[in-house]
Amino acid sequence: MKPAIVMQTDFTKGMATCTMDGVIQSIDPTLRTFDCCHDIEPFNTYQASISLNYVVPFWPAGTIFVSVVDPGVGTDRRACVAKLKNGSYVVTPDNGTLTHLKKFVGIETVRVIDETKNRLETTREVQIFHGRDLFAYCAAKLAAGIIDYAGVGPAYPVEEIVEHEMVEPRVEGDTVRGMIESSARNFGLVDSNIPYAMFEQIQVRHGDRVECVVCCRDREVYRAEMAYVPSFGYVPEGEPLVMISESKHLQIAKNLRNISVEYDIGSGPDWTICFRKR
Repeated sequence: MKPAIVMQTDFTKGMATCTMDGVIQSIDPTLRTFDCCHDIEPFNTYQASISLNYVVPFWPAGTIFVSVVDPGVGTDRRACVAKLKNGSYVVTPDNGTLTHLKKFVGIETVRVIDETKNRLETTREVQIFHGRDLFAYCAAKLAAGIIDYAGVGPAYPVEEIVEHEMVEPRVEGDTVRGMIESSARNFGLVDSNIPYAMFEQIQVRHGDRVECVVCCRDREVYRAEMAYVPSFGYVPEGEPLVMISESKHLQIAKNLRNISVEYDIGSGPDWTICFRKR
């Protein structure tokens, strides 16, 4: 079976993404396309990186991911296809979107897309929609077997991939520190990059209480004492909690409330979070 194509963008699902599907079907109508998400925060390549890292491990080896969060579209930023160490591929602008996959999954090699061969000819004068005209088109040719990976274009050093800054989690005495990886606006889940095992290092167990502090740069945004519990329902409605997220990190929330919206909590390297044992 030909590999699936999984797509994410920051321009919502609609006419634009439909044209990407159409380009893929025009190359090979037997190809299967799936949506990761199309509501990445506009221009937020860090969020795109987080999303891919969350999704990629749950798809079969050989899957082709297309990520189009491309504030530099039409400029000299590289358009590339990265081959991951798990056997899958990511078709994307090289603008930070590969940061987490490089660190946590591993990138075997990366190639620049040769636009003289792997670009939709009928829109060659258009330079503002590479999602349709370059990334979807190249991904379809690769998935259909029209080109092999070498046919994408010339390789360049993996060390040259553009990466976002990351704040590494650490233990300091009775405190663990890290950064906020994501802050969901629907349920108000604030996910850190701190592995839950770091609580074990400071001897925090389920049922214990910790003090949590969230900062944006040097500005304190949120401070509260909360219980470390398995899930939302272990605390009263409206109470904060810390739990293990789907990505096995420490995550804060409020039961039946939205802490992200209430305190306007963002994500990325400017947003740090720490927990101190009470």
